[in-house]
Amino acid sequence: MKELNKMWEDNWRTGVIESSKRRYLLKEIYPKISSNEDLLKYFILAHIYNLSTSELLDSEVKLLKSFQDDDFDESELYLIFYFKEFFSDKFIELLKSSAGDKLIDRWKFAELGQDFTSFNKNHWKTLKKNLLNFKGVKAVLFVRKDRQYKGRLCLLSDEGNLVTENNLVWSVEALAKGRVNKKFYLPNGDTPTGFYSIDSVMPKADQQNLFGKHRRLKIDFVSKEEILNSFDQTLIEHHWWKNGVIAYELSRSLLRIHGTGMKNRKFYTKYYPFVTTSGCISMREDKNQEGQRILLDKLMECLELAPSIENELEIHGHLCVIEIDDRRGNVSLNDILELD
Repeated sequence: MKELNKMWEDNWRTGVIESSKRRYLLKEIYPKISSNEDLLKYFILAHIYNLSTSELLDSEVKLLKSFQDDDFDESELYLIFYFKEFFSDKFIELLKSSAGDKLIDRWKFAELGQDFTSFNKNHWKTLKKNLLNFKGVKAVLFVRKDRQYKGRLCLLSDEGNLVTENNLVWSVEALAKGRVNKKFYLPNGDTPTGFYSIDSVMPKADQQNLFGKHRRLKIDFVSKEEILNSFDQTLIEHHWWKNGVIAYELSRSLLRIHGTGMKNRKFYTKYYPFVTTSGCISMREDKNQEGQRILLDKLMECLELAPSIENELEIHGHLCVIEIDDRRGNVSLNDILELD
C-alpha cells in the first residue's frame, strides 16, 4: 500500500502537528489494508503516533492468528520483537507459546543481537585470522554504539596486518548514521553492523548532490550461513554480525559507501562536517578532503591496481562494520591500535 509504505519509510516525526496529520491518514488507510505485512506496519505506526482506536485491539487479534496459522513472513517476527512494548503481555505470551521452532529461533537471535559487549583484543585477533580466508580487500569500519560519533575505517593486508602508508597505519574517517534517526532494522536507519561483500562500484557518478563526484562502492549483506561457516566461535558468539543478518531479512538493501555534494551547516553536530545518509556509509567531502577518492584509490592500491576510473570496477572484497564500544567520542586511530 503506497501511502502506508511511504509513511513507514519516511522520518517518524512525532511533533504535535505532524502526529495529528498522520493519525488522520492512518484512519483513512486502515479500511484499505489487505495484507498481514501492512497490518503490522499500521499497528506499529498507530502506536508511534498515539492513535487510540478500537481497531488496534482487532489488529492485535488478527496478527496473533496469522502467526498461529503460520500465515506470515517469518522475518516479520523481528518487528514484533523490536516493538514488543506496543503489544499486550497476553499477545507476547500467546505468540511465544504457539510459535514454531523457526519463529522462536528468530526471537532468540534478535535477543542475542541486542546483547551488546565491546569488541576486544581477542575478537580482533580472531577476526584478523578469519579474514585471511577471504580474497580481495579486507576493510573494517569501527563505529561507536552512538552513531552521532564518527567512525574510522582501516584495511588489513593479505597477511592479516594493518595496512600502512609512509610507515604509519592507514585509516580514514567515515560515518554510519542515517539521517532520520531510525534503528538499523528500519528503512533509512543507521548502517547495520555486520559482514558485507564489496562488489565493485556503481556504473556512474550520478546524483552528485547526494553522493558526491566519485563513484559509489556497492556493499551487500553476506548470508547467515556463510558467516557461520567462516568465523570462529569467538566471533559467532559476539553480537557484531547479527544485526546485518536481521536487517537483510527485513529487506534493507542498496547500501553503499559514498561521498556527498551536500554540506553540513550544523556546526554543533558531533559528526560535523560529515553528512548523514539514508543508511549508507558516508565519507567526508569538502574543500579539505575528498574521502571517497582517498578510499577508492587506497582499495585499488591494495589490489595492486593502478588508481584509475577503469580499475574502480575491479574493486572487490569484504567489509566488517563493528561497534567497538559505547564510549562517547569519535573513533580514533589509537582506539584501533589499542586492539592491535
